Amino acid sequence: MQEASADNAPDSKASLPWHRTVVGKVAIFMLMGVIFAYLMGAMLGFTMVERSARDQWGREAQMNAQIVSATIRRIYTSVAVRTDPGGQVTQLVSTRPIGDEESVLSTGFSPIDVLALASAQTRHNVWLFSLTNSRRFTPVANAYSDTAGELVFPNAAELGNTPFANDFYVGFARIGGEAHFVSSLPIISPQGDLHGVVVSSIGLKSELYHLHRELILKIVASLGVVLLATALLLSMLMHRLFKPVPRLIRALTHIAHNRADRATPYTWRSDEIGCMAQAIETLRKKVEEREHLLEVKEQALRYQHLAHHDALTKLPNRVHFNDALQEAVTQAPHGAPFNVMIFDLDRFKAVNDTLGHAAGDTLLIEASQRVQALLEESDLVARLGGDEFSIIQQARHDGLAKAQQLAHQLVEVLKEPFAIDGHEVHIGVSVGIALAPRDGTSSHTLLRSADVALYTAKAMGRGRYAVFNPAMTMGGAPHEG
Repeated sequence: MQEASADNAPDSKASLPWHRTVVGKVAIFMLMGVIFAYLMGAMLGFTMVERSARDQWGREAQMNAQIVSATIRRIYTSVAVRTDPGGQVTQLVSTRPIGDEESVLSTGFSPIDVLALASAQTRHNVWLFSLTNSRRFTPVANAYSDTAGELVFPNAAELGNTPFANDFYVGFARIGGEAHFVSSLPIISPQGDLHGVVVSSIGLKSELYHLHRELILKIVASLGVVLLATALLLSMLMHRLFKPVPRLIRALTHIAHNRADRATPYTWRSDEIGCMAQAIETLRKKVEEREHLLEVKEQALRYQHLAHHDALTKLPNRVHFNDALQEAVTQAPHGAPFNVMIFDLDRFKAVNDTLGHAAGDTLLIEASQRVQALLEESDLVARLGGDEFSIIQQARHDGLAKAQQLAHQLVEVLKEPFAIDGHEVHIGVSVGIALAPRDGTSSHTLLRSADVALYTAKAMGRGRYAVFNPAMTMGGAPHEG
């Protein structure tokens, strides 16, 4: 019934008013986005205007630096300059600090006079600062002859460079607590030591940003009103349109993680959200049915595994071994010959009686692991019960030699001591071998032949293997290993 409702959903959707459809809602949302984008464009335009102003300020500051450097060189003829590839003066090179007593005596100009000449051309104040031992810039003189405070540059991380590196700088700096847009020419010795800097301003930051602040206030006020209205519209739209989406996503996520026990919300809605919810609900029920079937199948596989494997050693049990042996006998006329071995552990009962059943279980597990390490991928080892095991060994060529080699390895590896609960345990193994199809063409005959060989090996003193031959049943001499 639910699936039929979901299938009929497109017909009901066709009669919906456009503003109730997801497409209509998205269109409205996009319209709001266009309005918002327009406002963002206005902000971007303002940013570009400000960047253009900053570029203009920078060019004016660089020009002031050229004027100041030319004025200084006319007075102090010993001063040289260094320029960048574009011809911009970046450093003043002087053997002595500019503006000291010797330079005043030699030129007849005080530092204030020199800076005043430069200021007359730039129409803004010019300062001369010297570098103290504490790496601070203190005023020497300025064109306006007023009191000048310490020069403070912005943080080097913000600039990307630092005037202490003897670099030409253009940007904002604080002089006497006021922010100016300046150009700073370092004065260095021929050896690269920094004497001080000549700083020329193009104006206070507050003056430069006066028009910008008025424009910013108008834009922010208008933008605040528009954003408030847009936010209100978007919040109403988002609440109506997108509120169901996270819950439907969570419903799908639960299904993806095989948690299909919760009913899907919004199946009652008559728009596309309702159609989507109904489809998710149908999927949930299908997944729920599949999970139930998988649980039944997994439980059946677990029972089947338990029925065919030994709980202690995890090896195939007698039932599994008998099925595998019957399969091997059935395929023997058309496939490769194989060997059947039956072996049990010598002196296992003594270990069980002396150290307890837990130690005996540990011994069985470790012994089975040693045996498995000797087998090839196509071989099969099973625990028949107690300390009795059996092996089906594939033998395409020279089955007897392969059987004797494996039996010898079993005897040797199980003769090595075991460390069980702090005790050194010594056991052995007796092995009986039957070759198929030589010693039998049925599973019963092969098992009986291998069993007879096993008892023969035990009769000969244990810790060895014996290969079946017909004489064993009549008391003849056995073939032994």
